[in-house]
Amino acid sequence: MPEKRTCTRCLLTETTPGIAFDANGVCNYCTAYESKLDVLGEQKLRELLDHHQTKNRDKKYDCMIGVSGGRDSTFTLYKLVKDYGMRVLCIHYDNPFTSPQATENMRRAAEALGVEVVGWSFPPGEHLRATKKAMRVWAKRPSSALIPIVCAHCKNWWPTIFKIARKNDISLIVIGSNPLETASFKKAAFGGSRTYHKLTNVPRIISRTVKEVFANPDYLKLSWKLILSMYLGASHSSPYLRKRYGDIEVIRLFDYIPWNEREVEETAKASLGWEKSPEVESSWRFDCRLDYVRRKMYASTVGVTELRDLFSKMIREGMITRDEAQARLQREDRVEASVIESVLRQIDMTPDDLPTEV
Repeated sequence: MPEKRTCTRCLLTETTPGIAFDANGVCNYCTAYESKLDVLGEQKLRELLDHHQTKNRDKKYDCMIGVSGGRDSTFTLYKLVKDYGMRVLCIHYDNPFTSPQATENMRRAAEALGVEVVGWSFPPGEHLRATKKAMRVWAKRPSSALIPIVCAHCKNWWPTIFKIARKNDISLIVIGSNPLETASFKKAAFGGSRTYHKLTNVPRIISRTVKEVFANPDYLKLSWKLILSMYLGASHSSPYLRKRYGDIEVIRLFDYIPWNEREVEETAKASLGWEKSPEVESSWRFDCRLDYVRRKMYASTVGVTELRDLFSKMIREGMITRDEAQARLQREDRVEASVIESVLRQIDMTPDDLPTEV
């Protein structure tokens, strides 16, 4: 197989949706890039947190945070409790694909910080059955645009988070996601989770949906109630959720303080005994084992993975050199076949049911 043309500045290849190269071999994702690491400042964060502490003086909690056992949410929890003195309620979706190491990380963090973790889940077997059905439909005609449908249950978590926050009289939710993690190439499909609710994006959503269903009518067999719920609730900023829960404020920690990969990992390790999963080299997104399969799904449809996109952004931000990113990608984007097989067994599939990589 001939080697793919790759941007001379980042690691995106010629198979990336919407990519183009200039005379110097630099891709348009690089030339149009605007930094995602500009922050509002820790002073503004402290003022906001102080406001909610004062407001909730007579209540049990100051805020709520979703935890997964991954590095960023673990670091965020640590900062809120240790550095800012917040009384935190943790919420966790009991995903059937949750990594055992992620579960252990959550246990260690909760014990060390003295916080409560509230878990919730869908009815027994529902998530696995829906994933199995969606995966088999997707595999008939693989499409990068519809990979998120395989994760529809996880993308339905915001409505439940808001309900639990309101039940516990919590007025602030803090998100621990890092600002570089949403893959840029996904916007070529339905748009990012923060933008696809805009009215200007509706025609593209309808057009793309009709196109995908026409090409693979088996999508009509899936739960469109679930898919509609995913669309309405995948982002806390959707008009639907803002209208219902406008009294609950949602912020992202790394909109206020810089995200630094090394600091995040070292703090989580030293302070809370956090560890990455022994199943994979990457310390990013190991908390859901289905993500190991998603890597292969993206590699087989667009020839690039979300980790490649993340490293490309880190290069543009000056956080890592291109050579360092290339070396890390070779190590960290690999998942052993035995690990992939064990995940697929949960939904009665094998690696032969998936397409080969582009």
